[in-house]
Amino acid sequence: MTIGPPVLPFSHPTIEYAADVRALTRHGRASDQAFVNIYLLGEKYGTTVAIKHNCLFRHFSGQDRLRGYAFPCTCETTSLRNALEAIRDDAYARKRPLQFCLLTSEQLAAVRQFLPGNWEVHSDRGDADYLYRRDELAELRGNAFHGKRNHISKFLREHPGKLHFLSLSRETAQDALHVAQEWLSDRELTLALAYEARALHNALQAVEELELFGTVLYADGQPIGMSVGSMISPEVADIHYEKCTPPYRGAYPLLTQKVARQLPSDCEYINREEDLNQPGLRQAKLSFYPCEIIEKYSATLNPSQENLQS
Repeated sequence: MTIGPPVLPFSHPTIEYAADVRALTRHGRASDQAFVNIYLLGEKYGTTVAIKHNCLFRHFSGQDRLRGYAFPCTCETTSLRNALEAIRDDAYARKRPLQFCLLTSEQLAAVRQFLPGNWEVHSDRGDADYLYRRDELAELRGNAFHGKRNHISKFLREHPGKLHFLSLSRETAQDALHVAQEWLSDRELTLALAYEARALHNALQAVEELELFGTVLYADGQPIGMSVGSMISPEVADIHYEKCTPPYRGAYPLLTQKVARQLPSDCEYINREEDLNQPGLRQAKLSFYPCEIIEKYSATLNPSQENLQS
């Protein structure tokens, strides 16, 4: 078989991809499908994207743990089989292993169906998304959220009449950035935190272009908390960043509730992303009682079993 040129025109994601990516991920629920993550985390994960035949393709270079192709996002007129075969052909042309990452269980089943072979499959709990019902986070009703309501009440008692919120905008972005910088100053700087700080800075420089929503919380005239998100689809919001300055850590449940109430009523779910195997972050996410934890899988085709003929 003659090896031709790579079949997918990969390049680094830019803001110019936003409209096309959102059109192709408009039924998505997973955080990796949010254009904001594709764009802002491109440097961290070595992400490249391609759009061909009304299908979005993504590849991760292996920087900071992610390696391989993501599942293709197709429109209704594109054959999923053809999209997966295009990935197979691209991997062969580039002499890459046929490898996928961030697959949901349904996507893994489709890969096995349309690209049969001996797949080595692994799951990392730290990559799983936490999905919540928006109305539950907005109201925090019932015994399950009794502790959260108490935390909010205590925080409000400690700061009577001194709190107010402003929606995230071009004008309040600097205040949100101030909160992030104060939050970061309380931690030892690691490579992961450096990537996060740079991504958050880039996000807050392009609030309107990235169609971000969120809120900034003020106490005593100073910004002390912020939340930044975007819509994956009309039904699913994604919270990318949620920070409080060190003296005001008790404000987190209040921020979570405020943003949930801010979202439109036709938004059914909030994705609060993964916990990266950090015990404290996992406990915090579980404490809000997700309605679903979206497990993610990686899969690599055993080279001895590859069938790369079209």
